[in-house]
Amino acid sequence: MQVEPEKNAAMLLERLDCGVVHLDDTGKVLLVNSKAEELLHVQRGRVLGRRVDMLPLRTPLYRVLSEDSQDAPVEMSLEGTVIQVRSFGLPAGCGGGELYQLRDVTAERKERRQREEFVAMMTHDLKSPLTVIMGYIQALVGEKAKIDASLHLFLGEMDKSSAKMLSMIDDVLDAYRLEAGLLQIDRCRCDIRPLLEGCSRDGEREAAVHGSSFQSELCDEIPPLELDSKQISRVFANLIGNAVKFTPRRGTITFSSEVRDGFLRVQVADTGIGIPPEELPRIFNKYFRAQGAHGFKGTGLGLTISKAIVEAHGGSIGVESTAGKGSRFSVLLPLREEGSHLSVKVQGQETD
Repeated sequence: MQVEPEKNAAMLLERLDCGVVHLDDTGKVLLVNSKAEELLHVQRGRVLGRRVDMLPLRTPLYRVLSEDSQDAPVEMSLEGTVIQVRSFGLPAGCGGGELYQLRDVTAERKERRQREEFVAMMTHDLKSPLTVIMGYIQALVGEKAKIDASLHLFLGEMDKSSAKMLSMIDDVLDAYRLEAGLLQIDRCRCDIRPLLEGCSRDGEREAAVHGSSFQSELCDEIPPLELDSKQISRVFANLIGNAVKFTPRRGTITFSSEVRDGFLRVQVADTGIGIPPEELPRIFNKYFRAQGAHGFKGTGLGLTISKAIVEAHGGSIGVESTAGKGSRFSVLLPLREEGSHLSVKVQGQETD
């Protein structure tokens, strides 16, 4: 015997791992599934057919259904359980009224707090002491006239190694900040040209150390952009650093920019080892490292963080590559008009 569509839909609603409540256009409760009963500590027989505004004010059901949760999810704590509520207006053909989706996010919030505690611990127990050590090393390096050449060389190597360690700690911290929605993006209107020129100078020095050629092809006229200059500089430094790292001696790294169709396009191209086509879709995944990159040092987080920073600015990042011939990473940043609305903090991966 064929199961009727209505019964089949009812069975599916009962098996959902989220609560579902349906109200008609007058606010009358038409449906409460089993998960909603569990989350709201309510017996459906006592509320079905009743209007929400006739329910006792302090009941969890009244509190949940009284929230305006269409534009964004609303979270509330009910007897130790954190519930995320989102409502959807239904068309008349689907019965009309309002549909509420309820999720228990208690475990997610607990995990988020643990991430926040981990970030705080890493900052206090690892990053702060290392910063102090680097300060003393740099102070000693500055006393070049008072120390012999060999000691000055050793201090220089210690300074570089400490800086690399600090950069790796920052990558790990920012990966956790991304997951916890704590990565700060503080934007202001600024001229990006000096930033690009600074990245170009740094890249030229880095390439020279590795025996590679560095070419800068920056356009002259770039309108002011709304951006976090520190974070965007970090993106370009990471892309240039990767290009230098994965390009053999006597190879070429090209750093270029152009303004077109309302966007600033910045590209970092190299003649390095390249990326196999089957690995390109995963290149921005956290901790992913291409097959040819395993002999090189790194956390596998730089591209993930760079992608998040660029997308937080309303932009995009992509890559073209041919294994054995090189790669080209492209960053697109929108040119915004004066007075446009901008969010200032990344919440997970969401921005205005």
